[in-house]
Amino acid sequence: MKIAIVAYGYLESALVPEISGSDFIIGVDKGAYWLLSHSVKPNIAIGDFDSTTPRELKVIKKKVSDIRAFQSEKDQTDLDLATDHAISLKPKEVVIYGAIGNRFDHTLIAINLLEKFLKRNINARIRNRHNEIFLLTSRRTILKSLRYTYVSILPYSSKSVVTLRSVLYPVTKHTFYKNSSLGVSNEIVGKRAEIIVHSGIVLVIQSRDGSK
Repeated sequence: MKIAIVAYGYLESALVPEISGSDFIIGVDKGAYWLLSHSVKPNIAIGDFDSTTPRELKVIKKKVSDIRAFQSEKDQTDLDLATDHAISLKPKEVVIYGAIGNRFDHTLIAINLLEKFLKRNINARIRNRHNEIFLLTSRRTILKSLRYTYVSILPYSSKSVVTLRSVLYPVTKHTFYKNSSLGVSNEIVGKRAEIIVHSGIVLVIQSRDGSK
């Protein structure tokens, strides 16, 4: 099962077909209203809904059959609550949209929440128009894409030992440190690249410039 989690950060209508093709859709706070305004009905809406207007919340309550409403004073963010619900469904894949927005603290915790999925062997990533972000502790092949120009390998743990193949700057069992920018803005050479994490956790970011 593929789950789409839609928070209310930066969202693009071009992603609607991809989101609507998911097996299960979670609308997070005003993300639920954004989905409905783009003719996508979430299976569940989760949050304290403090970002919605009374009119928007009325629409959500009318059109979404399963709503999990929480007090605004709580120990978890709305996205964290949605993450826990997604994990309870035991999906194979989770894609989080709208996790990147004006609030950098929310963006940062969204990246940290990827570790919850990682620990349960669930393939999870954050997506928007310019970035795809995921955590990795093993081996993965990444296909070259017209969507993304760069691939950056950043240590999520204090250090990581990584092999990179078929990239502009290949390395073999190289140690990357968290306080270094080494690993930023590499590029895939050929049709695919291979990332092998020998130890530690790495944050993989495929990206393109915002002007494109």
